[in-house]
Amino acid sequence: MNTQYNPNSGKVRCRIVCTLVRWIVTPFLRLFGDFHPERYKPKAKSFILIANHVQAFDPGYEMICVHKYMRFIASDHLERVPVAGSVLKVFGGVLFKHRDRPSEELTEKIIASVRAGVPVAIHAEGGTPKNGETGFISEHTGQLVKDSGVALITARNIGGYLRAPRWAKNKRKGPAFTKVVAEYSAEELAGMSVSEITELIRRDTYVNIYEEQRKDPHEYTGEALCEELERSVYICPSCSGIQTMKSKGDTFTCGNCGYGVGMDKLGFFTDNGSGLLFSNIVAWDRFQKQAWQSIVMNAPEGQIIFEEKHQKVYKIEKDESKKLLSDDATLRLYPDSFWIVLGGSKGSVTVPFDRVGGVLSVSKTGLAIISDEYYLDLRTDYPRCAEKYVAAWRWKTGRAYL
Repeated sequence: MNTQYNPNSGKVRCRIVCTLVRWIVTPFLRLFGDFHPERYKPKAKSFILIANHVQAFDPGYEMICVHKYMRFIASDHLERVPVAGSVLKVFGGVLFKHRDRPSEELTEKIIASVRAGVPVAIHAEGGTPKNGETGFISEHTGQLVKDSGVALITARNIGGYLRAPRWAKNKRKGPAFTKVVAEYSAEELAGMSVSEITELIRRDTYVNIYEEQRKDPHEYTGEALCEELERSVYICPSCSGIQTMKSKGDTFTCGNCGYGVGMDKLGFFTDNGSGLLFSNIVAWDRFQKQAWQSIVMNAPEGQIIFEEKHQKVYKIEKDESKKLLSDDATLRLYPDSFWIVLGGSKGSVTVPFDRVGGVLSVSKTGLAIISDEYYLDLRTDYPRCAEKYVAAWRWKTGRAYL
């Protein structure tokens, strides 16, 4: 166990902030935020809460919904945000997930917290989805719940994705809902296998927002509804061009073949005269994943699969600071490695897949590549989908990816 971590540190601050959120922020959200929580009082004194993740405000919504203070897991990149990082540290209600450190370190802190009577809330899929569907949840999550020895609460956040799509330039106005699905006692979980626990977590937290919209439709109004959809959709279904779709206002059009769609207030695609091949982003994303997997897995050794220019490349140092390596680099994806040409006389960085411990899509366009030598953060000023690199690395290294 990590002896440097005190699970009771910040406990009082965490309790005070959670209470303030419930009693002061809740009325404001009900009146002006179109937020609809289903209040729930946990039976267990300590627990792990697992919910799907759709927007930045989910932790606040979950605090309001569940009448008890909780600690939340946050990505390490938030520590590097000048004001927000300091606030979160003072708050005491956050456990940071450092991508370049062993996952066991965070697991120990979570277990220490819940066993000390401080519940922990987790968004097990990691970041917010770019397609409107709950992401992959690994069996490590089920193992964590099993090892914790406390109760499990599952919850769903619905509507937040269409209010603030991770890919979108502009937010929309519309309702958001948070509700608890179930509570499982420590005794119930003790009689279940890790696989069984994982499956119930996947089932309880699964949301496809377009299925929800068909059952109970709500309008999400705003400007330029397709703007920067390139952050999610990267393959044209008509000509198979990669990153050739371009957004402008309420339209999304391929620069190669001219195929295009619009988007309505329910979040569904509309026909712009090219024919409607997919009605929503989830369906389009399933198509592009199959197409991209075929391209990646069948690429000859030594051949560039894809190349993107104008990358800002940062190296994350051990003290969590960022060092700019290049502001105009080129990223090349090969069947066995990432190759980053830094530009000018700065040379290049080659990161073989077999030395990479993690590849993640961060923020809106960011790509994190973590190896035994580097922790690199690649950003662009233009909209692009970084998820395609995550998928390629996972497929080429035999890791699960859905």
